[in-house]
Amino acid sequence: MSSRLSVSAKPPAVFYIHAALFDCDGTLVNSTGAISEFWRDFGESRPHVDPEEIIKTSHGCRTFDVIAKWSPDDADVKQVTEWEGSIPDSFGQYAKPIPGAVELVKRFDELSRNETDNKHQRWAIITSGTLPLASKWLKLLTIDKPDCFITAEKVSQGKPHPQGYLTAREHLGYDAPHKKVVVFEDAPAGIKAGRAAGAFIVGICSTYNPEKVRASGADIVVDDLSSFEIEGYNPTTDEFKVVVNDYHYANTEYIQNEASASRSARNSIAH
Repeated sequence: MSSRLSVSAKPPAVFYIHAALFDCDGTLVNSTGAISEFWRDFGESRPHVDPEEIIKTSHGCRTFDVIAKWSPDDADVKQVTEWEGSIPDSFGQYAKPIPGAVELVKRFDELSRNETDNKHQRWAIITSGTLPLASKWLKLLTIDKPDCFITAEKVSQGKPHPQGYLTAREHLGYDAPHKKVVVFEDAPAGIKAGRAAGAFIVGICSTYNPEKVRASGADIVVDDLSSFEIEGYNPTTDEFKVVVNDYHYANTEYIQNEASASRSARNSIAH
């Protein structure tokens, strides 16, 4: 039996944030099938490479780092970038959007540009994929490249190191420890990176089961993003109110209760 309670048996999870940071593969697009086919193809001519072990253990890591570990002679930045950029062209038929992801990103973008004081985007994408790969996934998803778009080439240390997420927080202007930032991730490496960057984590079970995602450090664990709603933006607190109606697990501090309902009422009065 699933550990997730039925929608009618539990209250929604609610959180308030200044900004949202999204991973790409496994978070916005379910690219696991496409990436898996790439590794199987890569391993066909390399008997020293175990594609199934790579598929099982490397999700969320930079392709260059994986190749450097398994096949050092192939670890050429230019070549790896070309290989990775070809994945959507060669294996794109195995990829599909994460339910609700496109709608959620576009809602953040809409509110950022229309409701905030400076009209700056309050969301970013931080991915272990290269620019050619991630750009093609966004085109497939009909999501415009965000102003803050951190790909593998822009960091010297990949996930689980928090460099990418820390850079994004600074770029968006929310690097202060008291600023509330959410990271949307699916892989343990990315979840650990987000936590190390001081964010709270929404873990998506597109690649791993709920127990694995929760054990990796996710604060809220969901199947996808289809039950997320941004109920509004409060200019007084500079916060978005996000409601999650269906989840496997949520830390008690995010469960809608009398205290959080009172806060919501106060925010509405302030607004």
